Amino acid sequence: MSRHTPDDRPDSFDDGFLASFVEGSSDPVISLDDGGTVVYANPAVESVLGYVADDLLGRRITSLIPDETAERRARSLHARLENPERLVGAGDVTIPLASDDGAVHSFSARFHDHEVDGERVYTGTFREHAEGDRRRTFRTFRNLVEQAGHAIYVTDADGTIEYVNPAFTEHTGYEADEAIGETPAILNSARMSDDYFESLWETIRAGEVWEEEIVDRRKDGELYHAHQTIAPVLDEAGTVSRFVAIQTDITERKAAVGQLERYRAIVEQLEEPILLQNLEGEFELLNEAVSEFAGVPREELYGNDEFAFMDPETATTIDERRKDVLETEETAEYEVSPTFERSGRGATFSTRRYPYYDDGELTGTFAICRDVTDIKARERELEQFKHAIDGATDLIAAVDRDGHFLFANRQYRTYHGIEETDVSGLTVGDVVDDEQYPDVKRHVDRALRGHSIEYRTTRTHPDRGTRTFDVRYYPLEGSEEGDDTAGVVGVLRDVTDSENRSRQLRVVDRVLQHNLRNALTVIRGRAKQLLDREAGTTTGTDVADLAEPASAIVSRADDLLTTSEKAHHITEVLSDPADTEPVDVGETVDQLVAATTAEFPAATVSASTPAEGEAVASATEWIDRAIEELLHNALVHHDRDRPSVEVSVETTAETVVIEVTDDGPGLDGMNRDVLETGRAVDALYHGSGLGLWLVYWVLQQSGGSATVADADPRGTVVTVTLPRRDVRADGS
Repeated sequence: MSRHTPDDRPDSFDDGFLASFVEGSSDPVISLDDGGTVVYANPAVESVLGYVADDLLGRRITSLIPDETAERRARSLHARLENPERLVGAGDVTIPLASDDGAVHSFSARFHDHEVDGERVYTGTFREHAEGDRRRTFRTFRNLVEQAGHAIYVTDADGTIEYVNPAFTEHTGYEADEAIGETPAILNSARMSDDYFESLWETIRAGEVWEEEIVDRRKDGELYHAHQTIAPVLDEAGTVSRFVAIQTDITERKAAVGQLERYRAIVEQLEEPILLQNLEGEFELLNEAVSEFAGVPREELYGNDEFAFMDPETATTIDERRKDVLETEETAEYEVSPTFERSGRGATFSTRRYPYYDDGELTGTFAICRDVTDIKARERELEQFKHAIDGATDLIAAVDRDGHFLFANRQYRTYHGIEETDVSGLTVGDVVDDEQYPDVKRHVDRALRGHSIEYRTTRTHPDRGTRTFDVRYYPLEGSEEGDDTAGVVGVLRDVTDSENRSRQLRVVDRVLQHNLRNALTVIRGRAKQLLDREAGTTTGTDVADLAEPASAIVSRADDLLTTSEKAHHITEVLSDPADTEPVDVGETVDQLVAATTAEFPAATVSASTPAEGEAVASATEWIDRAIEELLHNALVHHDRDRPSVEVSVETTAETVVIEVTDDGPGLDGMNRDVLETGRAVDALYHGSGLGLWLVYWVLQQSGGSATVADADPRGTVVTVTLPRRDVRADGS
């Protein structure tokens, strides 16, 4: 198989590639420069025209046109031969030349252009017309054309149709009697310019052959493309008497060629390398993009393979994949990152390689290599951003203009119970509950109009309770300049812990200020009494009189210690992460009731709990401290000598419910508010209120809640609701 393509074959006769053919040709071969001056003549010039080849060099070829040539035809020949570029692609041109002895020879010449030593040269092969009886030739021609498959028609010198063959009728739709007597204008499609027809008539009236493509119209109005040759028929006097036209319908071929040209133009315009390799891996076709990456002229690449211009390791990989395609005859896709020594470039290509067939036979492979260097770099950058966003403690997500999720980071998915990493099938309405959705939708719509939104809100989580978030929405700009807002990015920062700690510090500060002030005032007064007695300033010296102020001091000190302990517990609750764990509430209540009974022997404390493992809730590790606080609060603040407290544990499909019922004086409104909402700060000025506030925060971090109701006939019922662990474990 030749390694030369049409573009890289030798052009110069000095190369020796065509020298033997040209030098040995029996037909004159003459090369002209762009002004029509002879720059080469082969030896046949001497045998046919009598001129020594070297004698013609430097002469204009028009100097050989016979003087007796008709003036109009001579002008036409001079114009064309002195600008030989016009002859390229013009087909066969009839040229009369005078020999050295004055004899006139008529030649049919066809020119092509090429480059020699950097100069454009126009070379023509001159084939002398055979002599013969024109009328006999014409009769023979008439007999032959009846059976020809090409449309043939004959006109007189004025262009009136005198004869059409059967193929003419088949191609154009005009019967012979319809066409004869008309002119070829019956085929005029109005697609050819006036200059086209002027040049046509000028050529054939000058006795030359016209050969060009034309767009004509059939009788039914359908356009068709034809390759048309019109030859003048000379009478015995050498005058043009008729014209013979031959049309070849090339409509389908023209469409196919046009499509191929479009494909070629597309391939050449593509920045992606495209190449065809034979069974041995040698390049037979490639576009300019291959040459640009390789840094090697395209002509040098033909007949070579990848090893000629890229690093050996990548070339080996490509060669292996090419062989796989040849072996399996299946398309292969792969990525490679070659380096090109000649161009100094490197790139990453996503390649798709196909088996290539010629007439049903596997002859090689065809590859399209997409340059994905920038895409890969962008992917790496985006992957870094993804890791950064996924690792963030904030909840981050983005939605498009229709509310469909574009992405959501791990924290966002975990908080909302989304297991899939691909959230593209979800909408805001699927994730946000019905109560919060209108407010979220309103803020998102504002962000879509280009506003940046910031606000603080609270949301209730089934496991984590009520959480406080600082929310920010930003418009997500379109990828192209001038595009509308493509969506919205939302960043939710959980500030619950910091907010709770701030709130706790404010409350503890108030409690400590109030309790310390009152307690210290009492302690100071009682201590002053003791000092006065010691100094003898008070009446009576009975030691018993000292017991009452001393007892008051101890009581106040105990109250301060209790308040301090509860404040410390609250600080611990708010400082610990709000992590939940499975807690068997029934078992926990049984243990606490037993311990409380031992601590308060005068009280009656009973429990009604389900079997072990049937009432497992999701709660923090502080839940036992919260239940204990409810029991102690009911007993310590009871107004009877033998208080009674009943504790029951029940379950629903989704919750574990604890009821603590006492027969005491009941909780006042402020204490109820502390337990249910955590807001009645005034109730926290005594230890019981602070203890109930501790219960509130433990329940909040466990995702639970508490309600308070009056018992019948007296007392209080505190109902604690916790999420059931097994429900969420199975369904989230």
